[in-house]
Amino acid sequence: MAEAALRESEDHYRHTVEFSPLVSWTADPEGKILDASSRWETLTGMPVAEGLDGWPAAIHPDDLPTVHEAWNGSVQTGKLFDIEYRLRRKDGNCLWVRSRAAPRRDTNDAIIRWYGTIEDIHTRKLADLALRQSEAFARSVVESSTECIKVLDLEGRLLFMNSAALRRHDLRDFALVAGRYWASLLPGTMVAEVEHAIAAAKDGQSVQFTGHSHVGDVPKWWDVIVSPISDDEGAVTRILAISRDITEKRSAQEQITRLVYQDALTDLANRRLMRQELGLALTRTVLGEQIALHYIDLDHFKAVNDTLGHLVGDALLQQAADRLRRCVRRSDVVARLGGDEFAILQTGVHAPEDAATLAAHVIAAFAAPFELADRQVTTGISIGIALAPRHASTADDLVRDADIALYRAKAEGRGTFRFFEPTMAEAIQRKEELRAGLGTALERDEFALFFQPVVSLRSGRVTGFEALARLQHPAQGLVSPAEFIPVAEESGIIGRLGRWALHAACNEAVRWPEAARVAVNLSPVQFRDPQLLGSVTEALAASGLPPERLELEITESVLMHDSEANLTVLRALRELGVRIAIDDFGTGFSSLGYLLRFAVDRIKIDRSFIAELPGSVQSKAIVRAVASIGRGLGISITAEGVETAEQLAMIRRQGCAEAQGYVFSRPVPGTEVASLLGRQFQILPGVEADPGRRSKAPRPRTHL
Repeated sequence: MAEAALRESEDHYRHTVEFSPLVSWTADPEGKILDASSRWETLTGMPVAEGLDGWPAAIHPDDLPTVHEAWNGSVQTGKLFDIEYRLRRKDGNCLWVRSRAAPRRDTNDAIIRWYGTIEDIHTRKLADLALRQSEAFARSVVESSTECIKVLDLEGRLLFMNSAALRRHDLRDFALVAGRYWASLLPGTMVAEVEHAIAAAKDGQSVQFTGHSHVGDVPKWWDVIVSPISDDEGAVTRILAISRDITEKRSAQEQITRLVYQDALTDLANRRLMRQELGLALTRTVLGEQIALHYIDLDHFKAVNDTLGHLVGDALLQQAADRLRRCVRRSDVVARLGGDEFAILQTGVHAPEDAATLAAHVIAAFAAPFELADRQVTTGISIGIALAPRHASTADDLVRDADIALYRAKAEGRGTFRFFEPTMAEAIQRKEELRAGLGTALERDEFALFFQPVVSLRSGRVTGFEALARLQHPAQGLVSPAEFIPVAEESGIIGRLGRWALHAACNEAVRWPEAARVAVNLSPVQFRDPQLLGSVTEALAASGLPPERLELEITESVLMHDSEANLTVLRALRELGVRIAIDDFGTGFSSLGYLLRFAVDRIKIDRSFIAELPGSVQSKAIVRAVASIGRGLGISITAEGVETAEQLAMIRRQGCAEAQGYVFSRPVPGTEVASLLGRQFQILPGVEADPGRRSKAPRPRTHL
């Protein structure tokens, strides 16, 4: 019975050892391996007998010295043996294992046997290594970031700051501020925002705000994002704060704002800013405040500009702006609207006499001669005044009335001012007369298309033409598109007129002897017409004009409204093969983001910028910047309104690809297009210009 029990016990032990995932082994007191379980062969692919004598050869050479030192140390001291190392399998692969052993002692505490195990820890070791590498990679990313990254506890105390954050606070060691309240390191102006953000992050919300501080004596602007850090169960355990230096971006935005809202020549407000200020002032008139809008025009400015040159003319405009500034209060707004046209928005008007007093003061200020180019130049001014709410309650009506009053002041001898009166509404009557005739003007063939060439600044060849509408009114004569297009839009016939222009342009272009493109303007009203795509398709099919020869010009304002709907229309037009151009670029909105969203083939720089060349540094910078944007985005750049050889040379140096204007040709009837296609214009050094000098008045344009 005893023997059977012993065998049973030995079998139980043997099965326990054999079925264990661990390799069991024993050694004598001197450290010689005596035996090992069969699991050794499974683990290493090496027979047990071979492993007993040759186990050092199974250890990775880089790990063998360490294992030897540890095992010899345990054998000599009797201390527990516990080490991780790599075993080399029979197939040449390596395996991470953990080997542990403990001594068995006799009654005299002498070691009589060592019992050990070898455990396969390869998977865990690789996971640990990957985790350490991942943590190291994450830390390297955080440390190399230029953004200031902080980790806070839920009370807003600092737990971590990366290198950028330490530099931002001029700290050498995070230990100097570890545990401090983050807001205590920031200026007082940011504390309330920071405390609000921390409270929101504790509730699981992210907050973004802009903060201002100083690094030394340098003012800095920061974009700050504060977000919660949650555990696997969604509980907020930490707070992440990231600060980005946006000083340069903000400075650039401020510079762009100045370009957008300030006149580059005089540093006065421009037309856009004046309209905004006028809109705000009109909202106050409902509370009883009165305002006066003074429209101002320099008398005989064109004669000065033509006889003494544009540099002298620019100097006169700058000095005129200085005199206007000295005439007004801080609450008033002075603007240059373009050319020699200025405006003053006078606020806090109690009676018409207040406006008359200011107008008389301004006229008197211009009585003294101007010192220009070593000579004295005398020029007076004429002023038209409209009052709100007495004369009008909307910006458009007030501008119209002030402009009508200015026309009357100039007609009555200049050097004076006039208030708007209802009897001055001749312009309105003319507009109504025009409105009445537009409905049947198409049927009476009173509209015609003229074509102005677009010339390559590289080859001097005509690459295309812009179609420009003209109206020959039976009573008013030749009417400018600037006058009849708004009336057509208001009266609802712009759709018919636009379809006529589109068809007429395609029919004319398909007969041209060369494959030049034709550009047709689309007004915002036309672009929103659901029949636009059908009209374009029909015009191309009816004429047989290849789609790539048709270019549709739209203004910036079209792209800034209902952008998703506009994107759909543009995509449909592009699918037809039609080209898209942005007309009057620079006169619309300040954002350039739409150039990335919308498919655009061409940008046409507005003539108002070209008119300031070559003397205006600001206009030159704008032209250069737009040309650079075009190159970067792969968009062709065309300069409009080029009227002099000097302007042509300037825009060519600034990187424009094409130009259009009177320097090459006035708009011509379709019968003269063929002769222009056959010409090669001399770009430099001498420009073959069309007869006619540059004039102050803007050239007629159409938005058809």
